[in-house]
Amino acid sequence: MKGDVKGEKLLQAFKAHGYTNLTRLSLRVFQAQHSSWGLVTIKYAKELKHRHFLKQEAEFLHSNTGSCTSSGTNDIWPAYCDYFSCHQTDCLVLSHLSGNTLLEIQNRSNINADMPSQWLSTLESAINRIHTLGFVHGDIKPSNIVLNPQGQAQLIDFGSVTKMGTERTALRFESYTLRYAMLDSVTSRLDDWFALAVMLEEQLDETDLPSRYQVLLKQHR
Repeated sequence: MKGDVKGEKLLQAFKAHGYTNLTRLSLRVFQAQHSSWGLVTIKYAKELKHRHFLKQEAEFLHSNTGSCTSSGTNDIWPAYCDYFSCHQTDCLVLSHLSGNTLLEIQNRSNINADMPSQWLSTLESAINRIHTLGFVHGDIKPSNIVLNPQGQAQLIDFGSVTKMGTERTALRFESYTLRYAMLDSVTSRLDDWFALAVMLEEQLDETDLPSRYQVLLKQHR
């Protein structure tokens, strides 16, 4: 953002809201410190479509997490901390999850040999929790799964979250990753389970792919 006048204004706005030690993590994501919440992640969006997804994520997390504290509040997905707008930009602040994404891990190691044994069961628990709340995550993929230092899976990026049973034609915008998408006319829990099955098929040896996911792929491809 250096040399970018709007970017510098945004950084100043972050600081004015009490965020310090700002470090860019990706194109629209910063890591920062806050006196009340400790280490946090700041996601921001300027374009209409991206602001829409950011608001969807904020609404889901605000309704379905505890309060944001420096000690962390949730072992399934980030906790909502704050949402504000400045310089035609919407900003969502979340508790920071420590660990690496599944994509980062698979890019640097043998996923069969190096993955902790409980990662899949904790991921399934997180997906089941979303479905119990009546929602579909909508974008299950390696870059949206974080493994914490204890080897448990956590979900991030809820911009594609939708109410279960939503007609796709009724969605203002839709965000999904085509290679993992089933794209039925109505959103359902199968969207997430199918995406997970495809992801596992890509990463695991055939003999390691649980039979329930083998059956799911055969039925819905």
